[in-house]
Amino acid sequence: MISQYEGTKLIESEFPQLASLYKRSSLSTDIYKAVQRLLDFSKEAVLDYNLNLSRKCFSVAKHLYSQGDMIIRSAVEKSFIYSFSAFLQQNDIEKKRLKFFIPDDFYAIYLKELEHLPIPVKVPEIPETELFSDIAVRMATCDDAVFAKIITDEMEASARTRGCGISKRSPAAIIKKMKEGKAVIALTSKNEWVGFSYIEVWQNREFVSNSGLIVSPDFRKCGIAKAIKEKIFDLSRQRFPNAKVFSITTGLAVMKMNTKLGFETVTYNEITKEKKFWEGCKSCVNYQTLKSKDCKNCFCTAMLFTPENVRIKEK
Repeated sequence: MISQYEGTKLIESEFPQLASLYKRSSLSTDIYKAVQRLLDFSKEAVLDYNLNLSRKCFSVAKHLYSQGDMIIRSAVEKSFIYSFSAFLQQNDIEKKRLKFFIPDDFYAIYLKELEHLPIPVKVPEIPETELFSDIAVRMATCDDAVFAKIITDEMEASARTRGCGISKRSPAAIIKKMKEGKAVIALTSKNEWVGFSYIEVWQNREFVSNSGLIVSPDFRKCGIAKAIKEKIFDLSRQRFPNAKVFSITTGLAVMKMNTKLGFETVTYNEITKEKKFWEGCKSCVNYQTLKSKDCKNCFCTAMLFTPENVRIKEK
């Protein structure tokens, strides 16, 4: 049976990044705090659709739950409900996501708590036509260069908030994409910036990537990201019809959009091997993890769209 001291040490050894996240040198011997931090960390992994990290978190939590003493079991149960309470009254999609990520033992705790919750009031959704009536999503041009600094600042701020880094882009690089006709921008009728994404070309046009998808905080959660994603995908297919389109992401929303467009989850070996692409990850907070695995795995999930004509040739 695992003792409280052994439990905190296990968490500390498996997730040394928790110490820096909470600005402490160790998790001490307080099993409740240690478990709480572990499950908070696992919640963030679920929210970011980081399958590998969330499975590791839950694997450790499940080991503690099944092998720990009564105090550890209690700590796991209470911490799980506290960390994941936001999921308990969500829609069916969120419930399915939770079921996909968590082990059966934890899902049983979830169902038990769900029985005691009041029936939530359903808020009617605003039709997308109303949301988009004042917003245009189009190919970016050199005239949009004035928004480059705003875009790169928001990309960095968003990555920092989510705690999962993306490679930094410079305003000059964004402007270059605009001039080349390899970017999509969303603006209001008053010329306010709403969102952005761009295309990168790899291995002599064998691959292209849809990158840098970002939406202004004032316009999030209203379908703008989906509209930009579809537009940049269409632009990729028009300009590079024979290229495989790939995306690496930690975000659930992007993964859902990719899946609807025909992307499939793949290993890193199935996307571009061009060194320049992976060098772009140097400014990401997870670069050392990527480097230690020889660019074959990291916290991002790789997804790939293969055109039908390319599929036929490969058979």
